[in-house]
Amino acid sequence: MKNDLITEFGYKIIVKEFKKLIEIEKPYWVKEKEIAAQHGDRSENAEYISAKEQIRNIDKRLRFLDKIINNSDVIETSKIPHEKVNFGSKVKVLDLVTNKKMIFIIVGTYETNPSENKISNKSPLGSVLLGKTLNEEFEFKINNNLCEYQVLDISIYLPEDS
Repeated sequence: MKNDLITEFGYKIIVKEFKKLIEIEKPYWVKEKEIAAQHGDRSENAEYISAKEQIRNIDKRLRFLDKIINNSDVIETSKIPHEKVNFGSKVKVLDLVTNKKMIFIIVGTYETNPSENKISNKSPLGSVLLGKTLNEEFEFKINNNLCEYQVLDISIYLPEDS
């Protein structure tokens, strides 16, 4: 199985969330469950049932995060070139049809966030952008729509850029 890529920034966020769940969230809900259990009949105890559900959700999230942590290749984007669009690049493009400028950041699948313009290296646009050079024009189809773009700028993405 081929590992997914993740930027060093995305990896740190995932590890931070994992640690918070292990060290703060789960112990809190375990304690809440123990306190609720002291109030008698567990089958009708809403606090107990709720705490149990929270623990189950945390455990599910921990398994998911653990999978990412152990099955991802962390890429230090500062160590790869960004003369061409690469993993970890911040790319400004011009939509040649609408004349609208847009910025996209190429990240791993688990880091995507459309509201922050972070797109996956495996997405239709992300995969087409990889390897493009400054001023290069390209087109691709998505949902039977033909999109035409020109690359205006390529730089390394740093979280403080956003």
